[in-house]
Amino acid sequence: MPMDIAAAFREHTAPGYFKRIDAEYPLDIYVGIDDNNHYCLEFRGSFSPQNVKACNSIGIHQFSTPGYNSIVFFLKDPEMFDTFCVFCSDIIDATKNTSDDSVGYRVLVNRYYSWRRMFQGKPNKLQEQDIMGLIGELLFLRDYMIPTYGEDNALLSWSGSELTHKDFSLKDCWYEVKAISTGKGSVRISSLEQLQSSIEGELAVFQLEKMSPVYDGVTLNKLANGLLNTMSNDFNRDSFLNKLAENGFDFDNAYDEYVYEITVGERYQVTSSFPKLTTHDVSEAICRVQYDLLLSEIQGYKIDWTYGD
Repeated sequence: MPMDIAAAFREHTAPGYFKRIDAEYPLDIYVGIDDNNHYCLEFRGSFSPQNVKACNSIGIHQFSTPGYNSIVFFLKDPEMFDTFCVFCSDIIDATKNTSDDSVGYRVLVNRYYSWRRMFQGKPNKLQEQDIMGLIGELLFLRDYMIPTYGEDNALLSWSGSELTHKDFSLKDCWYEVKAISTGKGSVRISSLEQLQSSIEGELAVFQLEKMSPVYDGVTLNKLANGLLNTMSNDFNRDSFLNKLAENGFDFDNAYDEYVYEITVGERYQVTSSFPKLTTHDVSEAICRVQYDLLLSEIQGYKIDWTYGD
């Protein structure tokens, strides 16, 4: 049973109290609270310390005591508590298959550097429209891109928040993903370039029904955590975490209040005849265009695809 990191931190609030994560765990890893009331993760073992740089929200102590060396990651910004708990869980998961202290130390430090960007700043909380949009992209990544193209290519194709006009771009195809409220009859196309290309692509649309916070549905945290835990190597985990950070996401428990049921998932082929506006359709004097596309009028372009199959 995976350790509940948040519960372990809150089990004892006295400064200086540390608890080993598991008596059977192969490495000597503890969570606790230091003398300055910082939440901490500590690894004790026989390893050669490196120069590991702290960041805005996480401080680092390394020291030697008789019998072992120690590295401690401590949370400086209490508002990042939820993200710090996920970070600790990720480190524990990443080191569970090694009993070698030196290997464990290297893995632990590498995982920290993968997370460092997420702790560098304090992102503004995503608004519901952005939450739904990111849910749509993660659903498409998990349920279509990775099964179709493989994990490596799927992550490389995902633009995240990069300044591109397509959510997923490959050599011979592209995909734009939209998430809308269930029953809404249109999707917003936010630029002339969003559906414009010299090659055919696809428009994917997810309809999400907002549910009660106690409903066992889709949340942004659940999706992000699930995908993170399925990444097959450190490079892909790093890439995935960086894309999440670029989108302003930080595993805050506040996102668990936004729970959705996926009611519809559809794909549409964007061909030369697909109804759309492009830069060729408007005067050069017009610098920005947004428009709504009626789903009822593009049914002839729907691809035979049942979401979830």
